[in-house]
Amino acid sequence: MDNKTKNTLVAGSISGIIEATMTWPMENIKTRMQLKNGNNIKVRDIYPIIQKEGLLSIYRGLTPILASNIPKIGIRFLAYEKVNDKINKLNPNSKLNSLYAGLASGLIESTLVTVPSETIKTKYIERKNTTLTKIIHEEGIKGMYKGYLSTAGRQCMNQSSRFFFYQNYKDIYAKTYPNKEFGKLESFVGGTTAGLLSVFVSQPFDVMKTKGQSYGDGKKSISEIIKIVKEDNGIRGFWRGSIPRILRVAPGQGVMFLTYDTIIKYLEKK
Repeated sequence: MDNKTKNTLVAGSISGIIEATMTWPMENIKTRMQLKNGNNIKVRDIYPIIQKEGLLSIYRGLTPILASNIPKIGIRFLAYEKVNDKINKLNPNSKLNSLYAGLASGLIESTLVTVPSETIKTKYIERKNTTLTKIIHEEGIKGMYKGYLSTAGRQCMNQSSRFFFYQNYKDIYAKTYPNKEFGKLESFVGGTTAGLLSVFVSQPFDVMKTKGQSYGDGKKSISEIIKIVKEDNGIRGFWRGSIPRILRVAPGQGVMFLTYDTIIKYLEKK
């Protein structure tokens, strides 16, 4: 394994752990909102939930995500860098290269890590007293990939939009300020904005993913899930949980890109 690959995996893994730990409470609330159908849970309801279930309740489901984020974010950045390098050799002047590389990155990370870890996360939040062993035993390998299409769709939209915006933001910054370093503040602002935009693009897939993974039989098709969401909450239901997801994803991506860029710069200097 060459140094660039090692550095990418290390920087991606560390940034994923930091991002998940900082932003998990909002992910927990977002998932609860999507599971509750017509019974609204709002951001202001976090305090009553803590009072009723305890402070640690809003961190329920974090353990499998932390375990999965180590390989997931490393794989995400590695897949992006590898695919982007190949595409740039074939078509060096296209601004869409980062978008295509982001799509590939989202598909690869979904297949290898994200889908099963998201199923486990949803079950942890939905069921108070469950364990990882119980979930795996009850769901089986096939059940762990429930909601594959919607999860893969969400991740493809997420990563294509994020990497596309972030890379073009860096390119524009370099042209505008040729003698100025792309620093920590720029990384955070670029990552935060990329995260914000990605929520609007991918939220319908996120809602369908959560719904699909919450059904025990695992036999709901995409069309059936779309029908259920529309019947429960109308078209607006496809953007249910957007606010807590924005509060999690936007700063989370800012922290992730900032951490990743900082660690890469440090490792490259060693």
